Formats: sequence, structure tokens, C-alpha cells
Amino acid sequence: MRHRHDRHHRRRWSPAWILARGIHRTVFLFGLVALSVGAVAGAWGRSALGPSPSLSGLLCLWFTTVSLLWPLGWAATWRIARPLRRLAAVAGELQGGQLDRRSALVTEPGEVGEVSEALRGLADRLATQLRDQRALMAAVSHELRSPLGRARVLVEMAREGSAPPTLYDELDAEIAGMDGLVGDLLAAARINFEAIAPRELSVRDVAARALELAHLPSDSATFEGEAGELTADATLLARALSGLLDNGRRYGGTQVSLTVQATPDRVRFLVKDNGPGFAPGDEERAFEPFWRGPTTTAQPPRGEGLGLALVRQIARAHQGDAGAANSPTGGAHTWIDLPRGSGRVKG
Repeated sequence: MRHRHDRHHRRRWSPAWILARGIHRTVFLFGLVALSVGAVAGAWGRSALGPSPSLSGLLCLWFTTVSLLWPLGWAATWRIARPLRRLAAVAGELQGGQLDRRSALVTEPGEVGEVSEALRGLADRLATQLRDQRALMAAVSHELRSPLGRARVLVEMAREGSAPPTLYDELDAEIAGMDGLVGDLLAAARINFEAIAPRELSVRDVAARALELAHLPSDSATFEGEAGELTADATLLARALSGLLDNGRRYGGTQVSLTVQATPDRVRFLVKDNGPGFAPGDEERAFEPFWRGPTTTAQPPRGEGLGLALVRQIARAHQGDAGAANSPTGGAHTWIDLPRGSGRVKG
């Protein structure tokens, strides 16, 4: 019950008011103690010195009051400064990179609790970003080893005069795979560091650009509803849509199409294919970084990069989402669902 009251109280009052109220409460308490002690001392002095106290009696009363106010003032100062000093010490440790010290931040009602809660939220977010970035860098460095190794083998074969006739095509494929992987990494970094530039985009232009990047004919797109415009980062959205189309072409068979389903509030970019669809449970696993499913081509997949994981990350950065499901008529459906928006994009 008390926690519910505290949450309601924090929602009702601003952090600035809570901070001022806490300091005011401490100063008022110590001031009230000082006045009470002063009143008692004044009453005692009046009874001891008589109805007409001399100058020495007044000086004695003044000295007594000041002597009481001085230590009480210091006591009030230390009472206010002590939790702030603890908070500053933990903040200094966090600044030094010891993010695990965020557990030492106090959780209590009042001004320091509000600041601690905000600081803990910031530290939690930084810790999550660092963990995700380290995992991403480790995965990317691992994935780059395969195309680099294959390219090195092809170069050695060329030096020895035993290179296959498709040498240049294979080298080009390896370079394209590495380029796509680095592009995915940069796109993910832009989202993590909130370097997103949303602007008004034509939905038809977005679809046409995605088909161009995926090397699909322009008549592969159909529109349901009024296309209009939406607010998004043009580069990131084009990368997400081309990623959906590339995924459908690699894993989904010979026929891949893009359907744009538009409503007044939202736009869904739906990719359909005629492949075997997803195995049970793969609809969610497909959105894991570097996930590989069975392909419909004879060659093993190369250079997928972050794949659908990046697609979902881009969609959620635009307050939307991405998903996948098997079609009732065969094949698979993958999509990005986005609000038309008003320029508000989160990282």
C-alpha cells in the first residue's frame, strides 16, 4: 500500500518540487527546534533577570541563542549534504565505468530517491547498450572471418594459377557480403546512438527504393489503401525493407512481392513469397542476429548480416514492429508495421 502511495505521489509532483520540498522540510525542522530552544531560553532569562533585564543579560541571551543556532545550522547542513555526498560518490564511480555500482543507489521517497532513480535508469540503459554492442561486435567479428577466409583462399588460388573461372564473381560476392555486414553494423550503431533523422517520406518512393536495392522489378509492389506519406529515417527504412525482400528471395522461393497496406494511421510493408514457409518456432528465431534457416538455393547462404534482427530493430526504433508468419495459402509472410508518425522517433 505504501509503495502504491509513493508511486502515485511521484506521478503527481514534479522532481523539482519533490527536491525543494525535501530541503524545505529539513530546514524547517531544524529552524523549529532552534526557535523552540530559543523561546525556552528567553523565558528562563526573563525569569532569572527580572522584568527589566540589563544589557549584560540581553547579551547573554543573544550569545546563548547564537550558540544554539550555530551547531543546529551545521547539523541541518550535514543532514542535507550526507545523502547527496553518498549520491555523488556513487555517481563518480559510475563515471569511472563501474556500472555495477548502480546497485548502491538508494531507493527511498524524497528528493535523493528521485535523483537516484533517474541515475539508476541512466546506468541501466548504458549497461544494456554496452552489453548489446559488445555482443554485436563479437558476432560481427566472427561473421567477418568466413568471407575474409574465403577471399584469401581465392587470392592464393589466383596466385598459383589454379583459380576457378568464376574467381571474380566469387570475390565480388564475398566483398558484397562483407559490405552488407558492415552496413548492418553501422545501421545498428546509428540506432543505438540515436543518430536517426526522421522526415516526411512518400510511401510509394520508399517502396520503389526498396525494390531497387533488392534488385526486384518495380511491378513487384502493390498498394492497398491511400499510400500517402509517413515519417521515418529514409536510409534505415530502405535498408529494413530491402532486408525483408532479400530474406524472402533467399529463403522463400522464386516469387517475392511487396504489398503496401495503408490506413490513415499506419502503414504495413508486407513481403510475400512462395517458399516452404517457416518451421514451427522459426517465426521468432528468424529475428535473432545471424540466424540461418534452410535456403531454397543450392549454395549455402553468405553474408546475411544481421538479417531480420536489424529489420525489427529499425521498426521498433520508429515505434513500430516487425513480424513473420506462414501464409495459409503457402509460403511465408514477413512485414514491418509503422505508424505514419509526427517525427517522433526513439532510439
